[in-house]
Amino acid sequence: MKMEEMVSPILLMVMIYLVSKMNMINSLIMIEYISIMVIITMMILIKTMNMENHNILYFIILMITESVIGLSILISMIRTHGNDFLKSSSVLKL
Repeated sequence: MKMEEMVSPILLMVMIYLVSKMNMINSLIMIEYISIMVIITMMILIKTMNMENHNILYFIILMITESVIGLSILISMIRTHGNDFLKSSSVLKL
């Protein structure tokens, strides 16, 4: 596979994430998709370069902790505001 074919889905999802910020659950799903695509890209690059793949394990652990933090923020936001709309919360008001 070419490098452009591996990077283009990641860039597409980053652009969609930056444009659409309505629900927090949608944002978390997009971030998880981006993380999965980065893991797949890392696996392909590591296999083609014949390197050891222990760095993928570190990235997966980081991704799991990020998803747990995101879900805990989502749960606390639903408990305090009653919904997961980003525009109705005080998170965006600086």
